[in-house]
Amino acid sequence: MTGAYRLFYSKTCQKQIATLHPHIKPIVRSRLDLLRSMPYAGKRLERELAGYRSLRASRFRIIYRIDEDADALEIHYVGHRRDVYELLADGRRLTADR
Repeated sequence: MTGAYRLFYSKTCQKQIATLHPHIKPIVRSRLDLLRSMPYAGKRLERELAGYRSLRASRFRIIYRIDEDADALEIHYVGHRRDVYELLADGRRLTADR
């Protein structure tokens, strides 16, 4: 790695961040800043979510993928821990069915 990783946000993720409570946004922002310099800080996900990683931001999770070749992180979902994994899995199933 030659420096900080670049972050790329999915359209879904952009909408999710825009609707976060104002008290949560700075927490998520600080965790995203951490990911720029420490992309492996999040835990590796398994089963149908293999290839993704998850980083805690209070009660929320940031779901992302690492693109080593481009020194980039693809941020896919930001949501409450109770349902973010199901939303991501459902979204992946919908795109696979097309």
